[in-house]
Amino acid sequence: MIDDTFIINPVAHAYNLTDQNLQPNKYASGLRKLLVDLHHSWNPPELRVPMEVYMSDWPMEALARTMFLESNVDMAANMYLRLDSWFKDGLCSREKNVEAATRWPQRFLTYVGVDPTSGLENCLRDLDDQMRELPNSIGLKLYPDQVEPLRSWRLDDPKLAYPLFERAQKLGIKTVAIHKAIPNGPVPMNPYRVDDVDGAAIHFPELNFEIIHSGLAFVDETAHALARFPNVYANLEITSLLMLHGPGFFNEIMAQFLFWGGPEKIIYSDGTMFCHSQPLLDKFWNLKLPDELLEKYNIAQLSKSDKSLIFGGNYARIVGLDIEKAKAQIADDEFAAERQRTGLQKPYSNWLAIAREQGISW
Repeated sequence: MIDDTFIINPVAHAYNLTDQNLQPNKYASGLRKLLVDLHHSWNPPELRVPMEVYMSDWPMEALARTMFLESNVDMAANMYLRLDSWFKDGLCSREKNVEAATRWPQRFLTYVGVDPTSGLENCLRDLDDQMRELPNSIGLKLYPDQVEPLRSWRLDDPKLAYPLFERAQKLGIKTVAIHKAIPNGPVPMNPYRVDDVDGAAIHFPELNFEIIHSGLAFVDETAHALARFPNVYANLEITSLLMLHGPGFFNEIMAQFLFWGGPEKIIYSDGTMFCHSQPLLDKFWNLKLPDELLEKYNIAQLSKSDKSLIFGGNYARIVGLDIEKAKAQIADDEFAAERQRTGLQKPYSNWLAIAREQGISW
């Protein structure tokens, strides 16, 4: 927490970037290069880990300790990623999702994941199976395309997407997180546009739709979707890193989202561990938009109440999380007890210690 504000990071990842996990195609190496470049170019030097550590299979223990001992994040959401044609385990495996939910249920919410390009029947079976395994999962994570061969699908497809959303809703899913705006390496941009979100939002008003990486592209279209649909939200994963790498760009994105949607339609996230949460949390908590942007968009400066909504209040509302109960559940857990003894720990100190235990040297 920061100043009694409960903080939820709805996108946290433990990647597997090993050579052995790459699918044997040029797209896989291209996406891995993008993830490496984001870490080593968008983060300042003191917030980069050695390449030998970054290119490993990241343990869930490292992710949990990085967030809950080294930052003010109180809860997070872990996702089973289905980048199956890039990475053999999808980049973040189903097993890691299960580990998050079973080891630290007081700290992690989970998203199941399916690949719509595999066909509707496969998706429905896969979804049912994962929800039997993790029945308390609150979200569904989706990607708009796959590679080798290049193929894509749309959220407004009535024969593929709509039956999938119907099943997800019946199984208790509250929110659908769709990867948009930033292409997964050297692939066509078109599937990452946001125009197909409209049809899904119209036909499934009881489901929420998170546009992941909101603002990295298609800012205008995303902002207009926030204004038109009460169940569409801007999720700032990776976008939040612009506070360090391109602060003027970030301020402009935020101003547009605030003008069209207001603070109630924005969800903070970052994507830890490819970046570290704490510097971004501090940056956002202290963020003051320039006067010229406030005047340009006729908006008010972000208040503490606004930031509290963005840091956790909005997300808790859409997934049905009782923040006061969540506070009580984590008050005396293993992370709270260790934080009480040590205070806020050094960025990436836990990941590096675990990597040494695993025999990774640098």
